Amino acid sequence: MLSKIYNKPSFPKEINEEEDEEDTEEETQPEEKKPLQPLDIKTVKSWKPLARDYDSEVRILNDITGKRTSEGTTQDFVSLFRERYQAIRKILTTQRREISQFIPINRIKKTMVDVQLIGIVKNVKNTHNGHRLIEIEDDTGSATLMALKSNTEIMQLANEVMLDEVIGVVGKISKNKDLIIVQNIIYPDIKMHQERKRIESPLCVAFLSDVHIGSKMFMETEWNAFLRWINGDLGNSRQRDVASKLKYLVLPGDLVDGIGIYPNQEKELSISNIYDQYQALAKQFEYIPDHITILLQPGNHDAVRPAEPQPAFEKEIRDLFSGKEFIFIGNPSYFSLHGINILSYHGQSLLDYSTSIQSLNYNEPTEVMKIMLKKRHLAPTYGGYTPLAPEHEDYMLINQVPDIFVTGHVHTSSIDNYRGVILINASSWQSQTSYQKMMNFVPDSAKLPIVDLKTGNATAMDFSKTST
Repeated sequence: MLSKIYNKPSFPKEINEEEDEEDTEEETQPEEKKPLQPLDIKTVKSWKPLARDYDSEVRILNDITGKRTSEGTTQDFVSLFRERYQAIRKILTTQRREISQFIPINRIKKTMVDVQLIGIVKNVKNTHNGHRLIEIEDDTGSATLMALKSNTEIMQLANEVMLDEVIGVVGKISKNKDLIIVQNIIYPDIKMHQERKRIESPLCVAFLSDVHIGSKMFMETEWNAFLRWINGDLGNSRQRDVASKLKYLVLPGDLVDGIGIYPNQEKELSISNIYDQYQALAKQFEYIPDHITILLQPGNHDAVRPAEPQPAFEKEIRDLFSGKEFIFIGNPSYFSLHGINILSYHGQSLLDYSTSIQSLNYNEPTEVMKIMLKKRHLAPTYGGYTPLAPEHEDYMLINQVPDIFVTGHVHTSSIDNYRGVILINASSWQSQTSYQKMMNFVPDSAKLPIVDLKTGNATAMDFSKTST
């Protein structure tokens, strides 16, 4: 498949959110790979990067790095869920009029007809008759709710309910006084229309997720095309103009392939030492122009603790990167570039969401991200696919609404919008692994999402059909 592509040289192609490419051809088993070869990038005298004339403006707004408090005690869990409940209750009561008259669960009286409650989901299941049973609790007590299958709209809302999330409920007390019949489920959500921020400077940010250096499936040819483009040595005049405005590179996790992450991974590693993998990545970054600021975030393949939120890389790894401005952030991280607020999350919980909510698909990450914004939480369910650390502050909460929300992890390229928030899943630089093949998953790799901070437009460069 690769030889078929590379025998047809072309410049990188720009794609947008309207396009959806599929690759159904099978991959052959990975061959032995030589170490990454040195790259000869030509100096283009006529190409002058505009971004060089501007200073970087990065501000970390919320990040766990340097703030870890968890010891894994029972009290840590109590603090986490209490903080989550109080934060989302505040959003619900201040922004959702439908739940403004809520009462604590222990104040429900059998003489009441209508009630409004806010609780954390303790249990959720379907009954034999097809109704949806939801148990919620607050700091005063618990209540059992039932969404009736005859109410299609309510059942749709109820089917989106996940364990450990905080919801608002409007309901009627049943005739037997033992249940609350759900009339509405209120999610915290975000405002219908977010004001899109813009800056005066002609600068862009690109999102470079799931590089997976150290894997035999690392897409070196496509990566080299990216490096040439970013140096003005590839592309048409418009594409080179975008490269000249590029001021920031954000890497949302899985910088390297890691060790022992999936079954038989060792057979697919070109670099079997994780420290050497980071050294190889640092070497590649030497080709990136020094006026570009690079933000590095860990993912589940990286050398940090597996439990989220993940702090930034330790000093031993940070010290490998030099020669330009590197900023090391945690996962998730909330930061701003020239006042444009960005929520960057590697995205491991995309799997928890897509398996808990039937209507969601793992291959459509931006649809999952919309639900995350609707619930105002990145990973509500404890004990799922995503390991969570019980920090005293819930860093997985989406307390502030971002201008740009980016994830990686699922090796898919996608650009979308939800109520004014730009949504990006930032592709990957690794072709299909044996594990992905076993799972019948075909990655959409070598795409580079780019946001113009002046216009607010989001597009992507497609390096997947580029010969260098």
